[in-house]
Amino acid sequence: MEELNIKLNAVAVDVLSEEWREEDVIQKTPVLLEKITKRKGGFTLYMKAPYENIEWYFSKGLTLFHVKNNQGRKILRIEHEDGQYWVDMPYNQQVVDFLKEFMEE
Repeated sequence: MEELNIKLNAVAVDVLSEEWREEDVIQKTPVLLEKITKRKGGFTLYMKAPYENIEWYFSKGLTLFHVKNNQGRKILRIEHEDGQYWVDMPYNQQVVDFLKEFMEE
């Protein structure tokens, strides 16, 4: 298992969808991305939130990567294919290089 230790401020977004609700509930949490580990089938983002530590796993082939511009700053979005959760972070070439094999699918 390969590992990248990094300190990046990011925003973790989790969408709670319930059939009985009229609309989705979107939870945004500021996080500090501290580490990314990867293995053959996917990678895990290790994040520190204000009240807990979060580990989100992303599978190879089921992850979307988007580069967006926000007020002149490049943002990297790593999103689970079903749109239920994603992480927005400042674009970082070290992260892109580390996860390149998952972006090429």
